[in-house]
Amino acid sequence: MVTILGLHGSSGHPAVIRSVIDALDLEADILCPEGRFADGPGFTFFRRNPDFSIPVDTVLDLARQSLAPGGFACLAGSGPLAVFGYSSGAVFATAQLAVAPQRIAGAILLRPQVLAEDFAFPALSGMPVLLLSGRSDPRRKPHHAALLGAQLDAAGARLTHHALDTGHEIGPQDVNLSRAWIAGHLPEWQRPQP
Repeated sequence: MVTILGLHGSSGHPAVIRSVIDALDLEADILCPEGRFADGPGFTFFRRNPDFSIPVDTVLDLARQSLAPGGFACLAGSGPLAVFGYSSGAVFATAQLAVAPQRIAGAILLRPQVLAEDFAFPALSGMPVLLLSGRSDPRRKPHHAALLGAQLDAAGARLTHHALDTGHEIGPQDVNLSRAWIAGHLPEWQRPQP
């Protein structure tokens, strides 16, 4: 059975992303770890630079650690792993795709951001990816969602991108689109990974 790895956003808690995944009503194991860094009232999976840019090399290294023996993803066992990330958790999910695409069966990215404008993913070989961006998201540059989509597409991912009439928050449309998309992709997530 596929394990859904839920990655919360900055200043977030596992219970928040878990409640969103629970609303999808999946027959799947669910793993929602806590970010390792304190951040305001919650936690985050990585710290940004003082200018709020992403320290790409550091984030990639943290993503490797999360998927290595002893990392939080090892709690999912060796079966298929699908990542479901929101905000900075979606950024961290893209880093996991970049460092270990063979470990990831698919990804849902809510309000993500590019790791870098010139970032290049390794071959993703048809990996299914759902990207849900907000047209009026005040925390993202308007072109970042399309740019991330282009980066994923260039790497061979099977991308579905919806730009929603919303901001940064998660709403019912995110849940409904994610549920419908998963219905068409979950069987392939359950295949053993090479």
